[in-house]
This record gives sequence, C-alpha cells and structure tokens, in this order.
Amino acid sequence: MRALFMLLMTLPLLAVEPDFGKFDGTAVIIDLNSSTKTVYGTHADERVNPCSTFKILNSMIALDSGVVRDENETIKWDRVVRGYPAWNQDHSMRSAISVSVVWFYQEMARCVGAERMARIVAQAHYGNGDTSRTLTDFWLGGGSLLISPYEEARFLKALVEEKLPFSKRSMRTAKDIITLRKDKQSILAGKTGSCNGIGWFVGFIERYDDTQVFAFQIRGDGANGAEAKKIALEYLKN
Repeated sequence: MRALFMLLMTLPLLAVEPDFGKFDGTAVIIDLNSSTKTVYGTHADERVNPCSTFKILNSMIALDSGVVRDENETIKWDRVVRGYPAWNQDHSMRSAISVSVVWFYQEMARCVGAERMARIVAQAHYGNGDTSRTLTDFWLGGGSLLISPYEEARFLKALVEEKLPFSKRSMRTAKDIITLRKDKQSILAGKTGSCNGIGWFVGFIERYDDTQVFAFQIRGDGANGAEAKKIALEYLKN
C-alpha cells in the first residue's frame, strides 16, 4: 500500500498538464531519479531574459566571492524610495530574495565586479552567458543575458545535485533561501521572475525519495512571476 501511495505521489507531474489559462505557457520538468524530461508548451528551447530568477545564481556568486559573509549579513538601504514598500529597508540575502529586492542584488553585482561576474556566469553555463550589458541590469528586461526554460531546469538540476562550480556551502545556502515550504514529507523551493512581458517560476520539489526540478514560463497580457508561480503551484499540488 505504501509503495502504491508513493507511486501515485509522482504520477500527476507526468499525467496532468498545467492550466496556463489565457497565457502562452511553457513548462519543463526533469525527474532526477529517472532523468525523464517532461515538456509542455512550445518555448522550451527559446532564450529570453531570466529576470529575477538570476538571483539564485547571483547569490552563489556573491557568497563565493566574499561579497557577503553569509545569507544573513545586512546591506544598508540606499534611502531611494522605490515602488515596492518591502524594498525600502535594509536587507540580507535571505530577506531580499524572498521579496525579490532588485537594488540589493544590483549592489552585490557591483561588488562582484564586471570581469569576475562574466567569468563565473560563463563557468556556470547559465544560458548564453552574456553579461555584456551594464553590470546592474544584464539579467533584466532587454538585458544581454538570455536563458531558455530547458536551460533553467538544467541549471536547477545541477544545483540540486550540487554539481555547479561553487562551494557546497554556497549551493546549499542558495537552496535554503529559496525554500518556500518544508515538512517531513516534502520540500518546495522556487524563485519568481518578471520582466519584458515574461513571468517565470523555477525551482524544485522533493517528495519522499523523488525529486523534480521545474521551470515554468508564461507570456501574454498580465504575465508575471506571481501568475507563473500560481499556475505552477496549482499543478504541483496535484
């Protein structure tokens, strides 16, 4: 009976398609146990800006570069009032990634420096690896860094398996700060991204001995990371 239950826990990811609603949606899901790749939609290999999903990689780069000691070190707010009230305060990496604080990650990129940033992004094989646009916006809308849903999923697979060119401490910290829910039965981790009419939600889910990484992307009127996350979570809860 337990074996049957565990099998049923993994079947929906393969059997039920995501409901993208009005959006032009794409999802790539890789099962780490079987290496099975499941693809929905038509843009799995098309590169676009990663938007704030790049914060996962940016976090590891900053940690391994010594820009911050750990995920709890605070960077002072620059006193520039921005449109999201949660951004207008001091932040640590842990708090900043949870509300996707752009200025915090721009400051960390400045501290890393253009040359080192370019080298490490290339070493991580992240999308096209192009950081040539200005150091503080190359991953945002209209920036030079581009990545496909399949490449996002492959990057998350390497992160979960701790096969990226970073210290284990940095990879484990990155996984920890994007964790949204954790209990005795499962772990759900993910990061949203929004820019240029694109919405992302990428991450991983562990249930018993089964782990999947995923990259959801939506396009169209009103597309953003929050909507992509909503669609992904509805799919994953099945």
